[in-house]
Amino acid sequence: MNSQPIIISCIVTSYKREKRVVKRALDSILAQTFKDYEILLIDDNRGECSETFSEALEELCSLSDKIRLFKTEGGHGAQRARNTGILHASGKYLAFLDDDDEWLPTKLAKQAAVLDADPSIGMCYCNSMVVNEGFDPPKVITKKAGTFMTYATYRDMLRRDNVGSTSKAMIRENVFETIGGFDESFPARQDYEMWIRISKSFNIRGVDEILVKYHISGGNEQISKNWDNCIDGHTKLYMKYKADIDRDPRARFNILFYLAHYHRMKGNSLKALGYYIKSFFTSPASFWEMGLIKLNQKKGEAV
Repeated sequence: MNSQPIIISCIVTSYKREKRVVKRALDSILAQTFKDYEILLIDDNRGECSETFSEALEELCSLSDKIRLFKTEGGHGAQRARNTGILHASGKYLAFLDDDDEWLPTKLAKQAAVLDADPSIGMCYCNSMVVNEGFDPPKVITKKAGTFMTYATYRDMLRRDNVGSTSKAMIRENVFETIGGFDESFPARQDYEMWIRISKSFNIRGVDEILVKYHISGGNEQISKNWDNCIDGHTKLYMKYKADIDRDPRARFNILFYLAHYHRMKGNSLKALGYYIKSFFTSPASFWEMGLIKLNQKKGEAV
């Protein structure tokens, strides 16, 4: 670590979550071995009953004098909440935590060490475990050994989201000065689009250690997902990087397969089948590899 303290801005975004869940996320920051941080708690509550959830966040600010609370204008979603945090952050490094996830105690320290060691690295991500609360007791799912990608290039990121949840990322503050914030025109997949954009301009590195608990609540899928938004977001992602995606069959497969997946989850079997067929003929090897991953996810096994 550098001899001078490096403040890390921990941006926690919260939307209509039970107080105990948000407290669990905040407690996981307060338990970090790295202590030079600030916590920016972003209140993105809006609509019916939003006052109740906002009041709970105000009460949670008493947990630590490190916590600062900010309210979004509402109606813009997670990307506006994260951009609100970026705007008010004072840290050299920024880390994001969704309100239903947890960090393990050495998360900040280990990622900061990676960024300290190499100024060319714009983002450091980490491995995680999925805690599937759709099972009783909750089932823990991890990646199979050897499948974590420590060095991910722009091409790698077009082919697959090697980062995943924003809760796994730590990003250098000047990255946002260079490429801007999360794209608020995306109804979904704005996190994946950000990882692609960062990888195009900066080196990114992964820490192959489980440093995040990613909680899901609806069996094998988040039951509250808006599949139309997922379809729109993935389509916008394709159009934004179309020239590069179309040059790489595996990158094009990535788009087609997930469009098939989203249409299947929406209940549109005919459209899903069409996209599955297109994805298979685009890259048969990728099709069988991704199919195996999805099968293991369904079983609640390592992926």
